[in-house]
Amino acid sequence: MLLVVLAMIPGIIMECYYFTIAVLIQIFLSSITSVIFEIIILKLRKKNIYINIFDYSAIVSGILLGLSVPAFSPWWISVIGSFFSIVVTKHLYGGLGNNIFNPAMSGYAILLISFPAIMTNWSFQNNLNVIDTLSIKNIISIIFFTNLKDYFETLSQFFNLSFFITQATPLEQIRIDNRNISIFHFTDFSIFFENILIYRHWILINISFLVGGLFLLTKKIICWRISLGFLFSIFFCYSLDFLFFEKNKLFPLIPLFLGNTMIGAFFISTDPITTSITKIGRIIFGLVIGTLIWIIRVFGGYPDAISFSILLANSVVPLLDFYTRTRIYGK
Repeated sequence: MLLVVLAMIPGIIMECYYFTIAVLIQIFLSSITSVIFEIIILKLRKKNIYINIFDYSAIVSGILLGLSVPAFSPWWISVIGSFFSIVVTKHLYGGLGNNIFNPAMSGYAILLISFPAIMTNWSFQNNLNVIDTLSIKNIISIIFFTNLKDYFETLSQFFNLSFFITQATPLEQIRIDNRNISIFHFTDFSIFFENILIYRHWILINISFLVGGLFLLTKKIICWRISLGFLFSIFFCYSLDFLFFEKNKLFPLIPLFLGNTMIGAFFISTDPITTSITKIGRIIFGLVIGTLIWIIRVFGGYPDAISFSILLANSVVPLLDFYTRTRIYGK
């Protein structure tokens, strides 16, 4: 668990570089509340608190949740997400080792469905010039407003002061544009590279998590089969679209570096508790996630589909384990 946290540091640093200290605040909130909820539920279940706390699973779930929510979300978003991740998804199923669904993604999915306006608010994150004008005091005031009306009024004030137009993230723009015109239209190289520069922060963040994921692979902390199946299926589906269907003419490599793709491929989907226990099953598991991501991104209503795809794939793990069982020696 500690090596997983270490591997996330390059991505966290890159997010903080572009999105300020707000990222660390969200990680701190979700991690602390995850540990608090873990202690409370362990006390109620009369479990050994010391042993269970220092497996660091709650902290890892908290960090992943903190990285998933928009950096300028209200403080209570991380608290609610942590509650569902630790109490509902993890301990109500029996604790670590018994949970069916990925805790961090369960909490994130609940937040996305319950508070869509907040969870899809990436206005600041897509306007780097505006972020540079925010002081630490501004950031704290945005995050720690408890009243929703005050929260959105505060955002509006910054919008007006900054004189900028709210932009969609690349994935959202691809979806809104009816999938016919892509910001990464590859037929015009000048436009292609211009858009690469505009959204370089999203691409560099994904590269940072890719570096951390490769570190975990070299240490054999995570299974390469899941990550490979995950990334290959996304690339394959977008390649078919690019070469034959021409739904959006999106160059196949680009979707691998937008949204939460790399953190999903190396840090979330590879959770050993909620994935298949067989080698073939893990390959299929990764392929299922990647295919679902493509389907939801292209045909669904959500710009990024990491959480829903992983949770849906978690639900078929028992089926994968049953049909991919290795034959016992001698049988």
